[in-house]
Amino acid sequence: MGKRSFSRRLSWRIIGIASLIIVAMLLVVGIVSNQIIADEATRAAQHILHGTISEIERPLGEVEIVTQTVAAHAIQYTTSDKPSEAAIQLLMQRTIEQDSLIYACSVIIPGKEGNTTYYSYMDGEDSLHSGVLDNARPEARWIDAMIADIVKKGDAVWSDPHRQLGHPDEQAITFCYPVYIDGRLMTIVTADLSTEWMEHKVETLRPYKNSLTSILCSGGGVIGIRDTAQLAQIRKSFAEDKELASLGEDLLSGKDSLRRRIGKGKNLSFVVFGPLHNGWTLSLTCRYRDVLARVAKMQVNLLVIGLFGLLVLFVVCRLVIRRLSKPITQLSESALNMAKGDFNAELPEIKSQDEMKNLRDSFVFMQNSIADYIEELKTTTAANERMESELGVARNIQMGMLRTDFPPRLHALLNPAKEVGGDLYDYIIKDKTLYFAVGDVSGKGVPASLMMAITRAALRFVSGLNLPMNETMGRINGSVCDINSNNMFVTLFVGRIDLTTGRMEYCNAGHNPILILPPGGKPYYLKAKPNLAIGLFEDFPYQSESIDIVPGTRIVAYTDGVNEAENADKALFGNDRLLRWAEGVDASDSEKAVVESLYDAVKVFAAGNPQNDDITIMSVKL
Repeated sequence: MGKRSFSRRLSWRIIGIASLIIVAMLLVVGIVSNQIIADEATRAAQHILHGTISEIERPLGEVEIVTQTVAAHAIQYTTSDKPSEAAIQLLMQRTIEQDSLIYACSVIIPGKEGNTTYYSYMDGEDSLHSGVLDNARPEARWIDAMIADIVKKGDAVWSDPHRQLGHPDEQAITFCYPVYIDGRLMTIVTADLSTEWMEHKVETLRPYKNSLTSILCSGGGVIGIRDTAQLAQIRKSFAEDKELASLGEDLLSGKDSLRRRIGKGKNLSFVVFGPLHNGWTLSLTCRYRDVLARVAKMQVNLLVIGLFGLLVLFVVCRLVIRRLSKPITQLSESALNMAKGDFNAELPEIKSQDEMKNLRDSFVFMQNSIADYIEELKTTTAANERMESELGVARNIQMGMLRTDFPPRLHALLNPAKEVGGDLYDYIIKDKTLYFAVGDVSGKGVPASLMMAITRAALRFVSGLNLPMNETMGRINGSVCDINSNNMFVTLFVGRIDLTTGRMEYCNAGHNPILILPPGGKPYYLKAKPNLAIGLFEDFPYQSESIDIVPGTRIVAYTDGVNEAENADKALFGNDRLLRWAEGVDASDSEKAVVESLYDAVKVFAAGNPQNDDITIMSVKL
């Protein structure tokens, strides 16, 4: 059947529906899984962040404790007029030995008018450095800023990252612990430690390749981002972007929070951050693209598996449906052959007890029904052909009963609605006397034609007896009533004209009034006494009448097939239209022309509408 086969269309529809379901499932799974993975990633990032904060705060706390201990001992040396440098150096050596992170210590004694004395010792050196700070030296400005920060805060401070003395490529941070006596700042003890271990902690915090981790110090310094160009770009972005500026404020405020969805497009990210006890903030930024990378691979795998499944489903459906629909294809071919006339076309064998079996049984029943119908049709057709032949013979016989040897001043026409009809006409000329009759049997077809034959035979027989017209009609009625077992009746007009005197005696048995067309006058309907149609009551007393007919008068008799003829609008030809037709008849026309003129007028009025009654017309002219 090609591309339009039932099995292929059904397979494609199943695949289409399955595809929609799989796509919908993938969308739901993708959205839900993305949300779940994103939520899990943020929770994992927060957990890692707080673990890292604990790992960073522990060493910083130990440095603070050691520095406080050094300050407690150093105050006794720094308050004397001549501090013991040997004792200070020994104290610093022991301090460095106690905490491996500390690589240098200093004791700073603020003096009046900028005369600040310092004592410093660096791990690995043999001697203590001391002296009075010169404001021209860079470390003097740094120490003055540190002292100002301590005074402002009134407590210990951690400095922002700065370059190590003697190692300009490495960063260091300094813990500064002040000692107050009676509210006066007497001594500041500092401990210097490298940021390398912190940077290592920050780097190991990154859960994804493109994650960004850093420690933001109180003064704006950053630990964890060594690339100065990258750091400069980040600072620029925070300055120009309102969303990032708001995030920067949160980072500096010491909040412990989660901020979702910063950036746009491929850089859409989430940020988790938490404060350290010294006022710094550790932050972790992860791109959703990196978080969902594995999910994307999983979704691609699911898509590939779904496509493969659809392919397998299509092949299976194609095979299964083709197998299941094979009987339908065979049945359709059988039906096509039956439509072409092969009603005994072979049908497929179906063993399954389902609708397909019922369909096959229906085809078998249809074949048997068609075969029976064809046999019946052949029998009926043969019978109809015989009947039509017989009706044709009957029509010929009936029409042969009607006289067609019309004299010059008489003509008649009979056109039955069916093969045979119930109308009749007849005339007899005997001894200068003209007998004429027009009748209409109730009903149509064969019964009416038989009644017509009986009536005509009775009319012929009785008219030869030369009886009065009322007695003639009575005898015809009696003859018809004797054989009328079906309660049929005949309307009949019989007239007898003395061709010498023009006297016409007539009797109308329920028939249409005849038309009189006098020479030089208006046509009119001949009035007659009311008499019943013949065949109804055997002893009915018929009454006859007589009228003088002047030469040149034309008499037109007809049946109701004329005045009751219908057109497509169900309108009747009617008596008025018949009278108007009579007014237009030319006195010089022959009787044949008159009869054909009326018949043509009826046909024109009917305009092709089927004839529903027999039509009979007779015209006689004196």
